[in-house]
Amino acid sequence: MADPLRILLVDDDRVDRLAVKRLLQQAGFSLDDVPKDWNAFWSFWCDKVQPAVRKATGRSDIWGVGLAMSREAGDTQVQFFQFVAAYDADYVTHDGQLIIDEPRVRRRLVKALEDYTAIYRKGCTPLGSVSWTGIDNNRAFLAQTVVMTLNESLSIPNALKQDRPEDYYENSATIEWPLGPGGQAFPIRGDFYPAVVHKDGRNVGVAKEFVNFLVDEGWLAHYLDFAGERMMPPFPKLRDAPFWLDPGDPHRMRAAMQTASRPMQYDYTTVTSDMRYDSIWQELI
Repeated sequence: MADPLRILLVDDDRVDRLAVKRLLQQAGFSLDDVPKDWNAFWSFWCDKVQPAVRKATGRSDIWGVGLAMSREAGDTQVQFFQFVAAYDADYVTHDGQLIIDEPRVRRRLVKALEDYTAIYRKGCTPLGSVSWTGIDNNRAFLAQTVVMTLNESLSIPNALKQDRPEDYYENSATIEWPLGPGGQAFPIRGDFYPAVVHKDGRNVGVAKEFVNFLVDEGWLAHYLDFAGERMMPPFPKLRDAPFWLDPGDPHRMRAAMQTASRPMQYDYTTVTSDMRYDSIWQELI
């Protein structure tokens, strides 16, 4: 059940509660100023928003971006491979060929790594992000120490919705990824949770009936609706349901629209049938 990386913005100056639009206006910006160009997008948060937010709030403990830089956080791998997708640097082709030794691919991989880590080297993500675990970017965002972060699920906005509804509806926003460095729209990476029926299992027929029940009767969509709204359904028909396309919700609809409008990602393990790719991910999460 894939869900796009999410970009959210929120601010609370600890004295006067300010929606991010208000804060950016005080600093001379608005959400309309967020660039669509790749390089300009990251420069905006690091070189413009971060110093402006710190000056406007009088706080030096706010960073423009919250990117994981640690080995421990699964977010690091997901977010880095989002940069790989943006740079068109996939080193496995759609038909399963390994092309990591091609000079063009290697150059793009090096550039993706260079630009990802540059956010840390510029001091644009918290120093502690080198030791973050999988939940620390959530914590940083909810504590208002980062202005923008990336997240694979709706866990961050859902935490706001439950405990701080004003921040969910008024002081935070899900916005679109920029275009890639070459001006192209690139796939938004996500994870999926497969259903597996083992052919030698004792209750193959019942298992297949259960999977059909989930899919054919739409119960999968209902489950996702009331199970924390964290993950999106895997089928366009379910994703296009009113629950996900509710214009009154500031996060779910934008997530669904980004998923529908971007090119589809492909999985290295699936196209190669080589489980070593999956083993690498399993060792890191």
